[in-house]
Amino acid sequence: MSMAGANRGELEKVLEHYRGDRKKYKAACFLIENMVGRYTLVSSRLDSLDADFFDAVANLDVRFEDTEVNVYLVQLKVNAVWNKVISEYGIPTKFQYKRSEDLRSVKADYLIDNIDEAFETLDYPWTSNLPFDDFCEYVLPYRYGNEPLTEWRHYFRNRYRWVVDSLAGNPDPLEACRLINEDIATWFLPAGGGHIFKNHPRSLSAEQLRKCRLSSCVEQAAVALFAMRAMGIAVAHCTIPHWGNRSAGHDFNAVLTKDNEWISFSTAKFNPGENEIVNKPPKVFVKRFSRKLMSEEDLETVKLLDFPYAAYEDITSHLVKTSNIDVAVPDSLKDYASVAYLGVFDNKRWVPVTYSSIKNGKVRFKSMGREIVYLPLYCKDGSLRPLGSPIFLEENGKCHFAVADSANLIPRMVLTRKYGRSKYQLGYAAEMVGAKFQGADKPDFEDASTFFTIDSVPDSKMDTFAVNHVRCRYVRYLFPDIFARGNAGNVSEIAFVGDDGRPLSGKYIGIMEATMGNIRTVFDGNTKNYLRVYLSTDSTVVFPSNVIALASPQPVWIGLDLGEERDVRGVAYCPRNDSNNIYSHCTYELFFWKDGWHSLGKRSGQKDSLVYENVPSGGIFILRNHTEGKEERPFVYEDNSQVWW
Repeated sequence: MSMAGANRGELEKVLEHYRGDRKKYKAACFLIENMVGRYTLVSSRLDSLDADFFDAVANLDVRFEDTEVNVYLVQLKVNAVWNKVISEYGIPTKFQYKRSEDLRSVKADYLIDNIDEAFETLDYPWTSNLPFDDFCEYVLPYRYGNEPLTEWRHYFRNRYRWVVDSLAGNPDPLEACRLINEDIATWFLPAGGGHIFKNHPRSLSAEQLRKCRLSSCVEQAAVALFAMRAMGIAVAHCTIPHWGNRSAGHDFNAVLTKDNEWISFSTAKFNPGENEIVNKPPKVFVKRFSRKLMSEEDLETVKLLDFPYAAYEDITSHLVKTSNIDVAVPDSLKDYASVAYLGVFDNKRWVPVTYSSIKNGKVRFKSMGREIVYLPLYCKDGSLRPLGSPIFLEENGKCHFAVADSANLIPRMVLTRKYGRSKYQLGYAAEMVGAKFQGADKPDFEDASTFFTIDSVPDSKMDTFAVNHVRCRYVRYLFPDIFARGNAGNVSEIAFVGDDGRPLSGKYIGIMEATMGNIRTVFDGNTKNYLRVYLSTDSTVVFPSNVIALASPQPVWIGLDLGEERDVRGVAYCPRNDSNNIYSHCTYELFFWKDGWHSLGKRSGQKDSLVYENVPSGGIFILRNHTEGKEERPFVYEDNSQVWW
């Protein structure tokens, strides 16, 4: 306890308090031994900002009735409060902070209360048979991040005491977890505040989470930790440090079953066994309160992983299909490298997600998530370098290497994007299906005739379609029945094409609720912005200019008064998209992999595509936009199209 300094007496007081209780004494030792490196950030300025922000958000009129709460509308309200507060205090990531180390600051009374409250749950049916080591790791901990410490167990135990009676002796932790998770959904929204928390430098306390009711995925996971652990349910904070098929990572939860299996869930969204992992994880870990004992050499090795590996337990094979990847180490490195890493591509670079020892000229990476391209790496002079060719781990568990073949060329490669379309982007595009393009001679469209209907999911770019000759004064885009579908009717751009092949212009018209700013959004020639529709009877919400706000469901349309009868020869449209298409104002550069990225030259976009000729076959490529944007994704070229990894 030498690191505790003046606080040593407080920690010794805890141990002395439990001297006659073997289990509680052991629990106290566990917490104290694993306090090293745990802390909160101290700033009186941040405390004042937090008090103003969270109190104001708590007083917002956000109702959680049986009907689904519109996260976007709540987010608008919370964003307005956040913007007001930071206009007064400034951006909190720029504040000055001190670290308050737990070893030097946590008081005896706080630890004793935490331990006693945790032990009270050992009488619950789902906790009575929980192994003590798991109890210490996943029920006993007093914090999850670097949040200010509060006595959160009292609130959540009081709130969820009814669960014990409801389950009437049922020892299944999954059922207890389900009941609590469903109640959390009545007071907490599992999305919508990500940008706020990225600009908040410390984790949120249980009280702050209860007040704000919005979260990024990290805070979403924290709510479950507080609520479930207060009721003796062994729940872990799960993390995917890096996705294998896109940038960034993800956080969620898992509950430990009676059979010592991890079952994932998503706080206030998906119950255990129903959770959806929408992307491809190379590795999934649970965060332990204890840290693995590692040698100095091992600690240096895991530093390159860019996440606290020593505190993580690998549970990838519990949640997704996995396979081992075996790599032969080149003879030139056998005497040099003792450790190898396995990396995934993260927008701009290969990021290591695991490591393994090299033995007899080979290295095995265990339990790797499938449908991902990996690159084996080794460290030299403090930097990571390729150990071999990229490896495709297929859905069926088989591996093959990406080897560029300059002897067999692809004669013509046509590229339409630099990044694959995500599930969300496809969802936005699908919201346009069923929309109608109509013409009329009357401004109320009483005599409307439909000359084009969107009958399939649009591409992510602006596409033009010929129509049978129409002559009319008024034209409109009639949204599909978005209210029956429960979506927002996103659309980026529309145009009505005249007999000269150019978009027609006119006076903006639309339903009464549509502003000129709304309509201008889809006629401005910019496919990077978009228009959306929302239902809201809340007059306190201030909507941005790209939202048509309606008090009740009705037909939604926007269009043009052409001023006189004009010929319409075609229509064009583009869904809400991620701006990863090919644009004529941008300069691109194609690279292929062969012991590193090699350029195949720069090109300017030609309308919607790029063409490269005589490209090496069999390899893996990335396309870089030197003008704008940051997302890049490896792909292969098969059957005359890009296949994304």
